[in-house]
Amino acid sequence: MLVRHLKRQFVRAAAVALLLSLPSFAAAQQTIRIGQGVPTLSFLPLWSARTLNTFAAEGLTVSAVVVPGGDAAALAALDAGDIDLAAVGSETVMRAAAKGQPFEMVYSLMSKVTLDLVVAPALLERTGVKPGDPLQKRLAALKGAVVGVAAIGGAQEAAARWLAAKGGLDPKNDIKVAQVGPPPAIQAALENKRIDAFVLSPPEGYLAEQAGAGKILVSLGHDFPALANQPYLVLAVKTPVDDAKAALLVKTVRAMQAAGAAVLQKPDETALAIQKQFFPKADPNAIVAAVKSLSDGIAAGGKIDAEGIQNALATARDSGVAFGKDFDAKALENQLWTNRFVAAAAQAK
Repeated sequence: MLVRHLKRQFVRAAAVALLLSLPSFAAAQQTIRIGQGVPTLSFLPLWSARTLNTFAAEGLTVSAVVVPGGDAAALAALDAGDIDLAAVGSETVMRAAAKGQPFEMVYSLMSKVTLDLVVAPALLERTGVKPGDPLQKRLAALKGAVVGVAAIGGAQEAAARWLAAKGGLDPKNDIKVAQVGPPPAIQAALENKRIDAFVLSPPEGYLAEQAGAGKILVSLGHDFPALANQPYLVLAVKTPVDDAKAALLVKTVRAMQAAGAAVLQKPDETALAIQKQFFPKADPNAIVAAVKSLSDGIAAGGKIDAEGIQNALATARDSGVAFGKDFDAKALENQLWTNRFVAAAAQAK
């Protein structure tokens, strides 16, 4: 049912494209300002919406920027009123909410953890582990491994240590973490055998496998059921939301859903369009493979639920995040998270 609604929305976007040339229509366009914490492909509906310009069918012009400084900086820009929505990790929003900051998650851009653990062939040979082995055995192979990350203390290090703990290892002492830099530098470090592993989202695992430098050993959203059902990346708004901002958010949700429908219906075509516009130097096959691997994370059309929020809270706590207060996912509906704009978008169709 949801996909049919999204399909109609996508067709509607194409049907009104001709109106964009009319002066009266152009004058009615509103701008929605979206700040993105990091430029990863996992923000798939946003990349697709910008590529296909599904905002236009809703009378919107999008101003989307990557905010230097990551998720925390994006929330700061949202708080200052410099942007209307922040595209960030849900954990960042939960941390802010725990401190009493006025943010609410209004749309799930990616409803699963997208990270993959990629390891060097030498590690597989040394440990005798294979990708098809039981999860516990695969994770235990990390003992003594050097994991490359973009920054010490960041999300990649937290994920690596979380995986080590799940494998029965001492997360502080049984793995080593080396600051390497952005994904291309991490790929080079793996190829040059300076690190044994990394934890990144698609298409990095695909690229490592194509180069013969690594193998995807664990896909977090596949191997851990709770990680396959949580709002990993979200759109957050500053509260309270007045009527004018609410109407703008409903239009934005419809644009995102139309873009999501395009990904689900025509993944190859949409992926290649995204690659051409935003990742022209990337291997097109890598972007296609990544989009297909991420597509199940957008199938719910941005809807958030209490179970997913509870999973996200548990994952954050397991990773060592101390919120300083107890959260009850259901009680936080329409405070920390809401589906009211997703519901309003469905009623407006």
